Amino acid sequence: MENADSTNCVRVAVNIRPLITSELLLGCTDCISVVPGEPQVQIGSHSFTYDYVYGNAGLPSSAIYDDCVAPLVDALFHGYNATVLAYGQV
Repeated sequence: MENADSTNCVRVAVNIRPLITSELLLGCTDCISVVPGEPQVQIGSHSFTYDYVYGNAGLPSSAIYDDCVAPLVDALFHGYNATVLAYGQV
């Protein structure tokens, strides 16, 4: 895991899904904004920093596996333990 910090055991990524058609038809708007160039999201006046932010103008969602999961799978074959926990609706 070449670009992982050995002192960082847990990394957290967030994926912000786009609004679906029915939400748009109801007039819903995004309540989460991504800070450009930073792995940080803002919800109202609150900011939250993660290791990775995907979707909604963050990194593309298609990069989640390559960035977050593939290095862990590779590390498994080098004797490391790894867990991927995915939660939420997408």
